[in-house]
Amino acid sequence: MNRFTQAKNVLEKECTYSPENDCEEVFCILHDPVYLGKHDSKSHACLGCNLNSSLEFIYRFLKQNKSGKDIEYTFTNFTLLTFLLIEKLTTIFKVIGITQEYVENNWPVLVEMRKWANFVKHPKGFLFSHHSEYHIELDPIPKKYKDHKKITYKNFVEPLYKREDENKFKETITQFANKKDLLVIIPDPVRICHGLNKVCLEFCEKIKNNEHFKQILKETSVIENYPN
Repeated sequence: MNRFTQAKNVLEKECTYSPENDCEEVFCILHDPVYLGKHDSKSHACLGCNLNSSLEFIYRFLKQNKSGKDIEYTFTNFTLLTFLLIEKLTTIFKVIGITQEYVENNWPVLVEMRKWANFVKHPKGFLFSHHSEYHIELDPIPKKYKDHKKITYKNFVEPLYKREDENKFKETITQFANKKDLLVIIPDPVRICHGLNKVCLEFCEKIKNNEHFKQILKETSVIENYPN
């Protein structure tokens, strides 16, 4: 079983909530009274649905892309869909006051995948390389790739996408233009999905246990008299 299929299984097992009630993602829990729900019987907490849609997009893509043979294609779509969920969460963090420092210390998977998304969206000098190969971090590297230059999170993605730097951008042109035999070591999607699940569950618990967060989000994201 390929690692992306295993990642799909992780989401299926860990990011589900009460599927017998037609609520299949973890953010459905925000509709419960102890989170954001139940001003009255017709209230509706939109954040549960809006966050679930992004989680569902990730899961649906992984479910449909069963072979995972084209790692670059699969990783690109997985990364961009994950980025959309991260952007939604980041918007909520700004509204309720969860700091970037807290995210970096407690939910580093969000930082890591945002930077990988920047790599996908803004490849800088890597754009001028030739037919680079992609490889998942934990898998043994085949012999034919042993001498390839390794592009990893630590040696390229993390330092380059910390902040916009024109000099670093120019350096990447020199570093990669007309280069071949490059191997991009991508994060293990199973590890990423485990990390996302941790963030989703802990974020919901933060709302449950923080009356200030709850008050702000009820005022901005709960609609009364919602038609059933």
